[in-house]
Amino acid sequence: MKTSYYARLKTIDTKKYVPIAISGDEGKIVGFEGLAQRRLSPYTFFRKWKERETEIEKLKDAIGEEEYQKLKGENQNDYIEKFYAKVLKNLNPVEVYDSLGENAVLLCFEKPTQFCHRFLVAAWLELKLGVKIDELGFENDKAVQENKTRLKQKLEKVINKYLEKK
Repeated sequence: MKTSYYARLKTIDTKKYVPIAISGDEGKIVGFEGLAQRRLSPYTFFRKWKERETEIEKLKDAIGEEEYQKLKGENQNDYIEKFYAKVLKNLNPVEVYDSLGENAVLLCFEKPTQFCHRFLVAAWLELKLGVKIDELGFENDKAVQENKTRLKQKLEKVINKYLEKK
């Protein structure tokens, strides 16, 4: 299994991989007509998160880099918490992985160095199943690997927090 984004769709070898949309719109906005797994999308809260991201971006010059990074981090942490609580926590990772298949490529919009829910889905599967899921074509890219690792660590903290509550 791999991850990627719609802008790289034409580079995916469809004889080897099966592209699967996991965005709320199922890739329709970019003309994607393949398989989709909407149950893995953040559609219930994404717009509100994106609006807050836009507000933070507008404040960047006025608030300084430190405050800017703090607000972005808080917004991303909130997203991760909601995504886990509303989406991932309610799914069976074995069933999800099996239904997607080993040759699936999970697609959404963001570039691989950006904050993105496809990395959260991949991290969740990695943490729960012990599999490795790379960004297709960026397997050895240091910036992409650091982004994935950072998001995986944040998700793991959220998962552990929920486990402590039980």
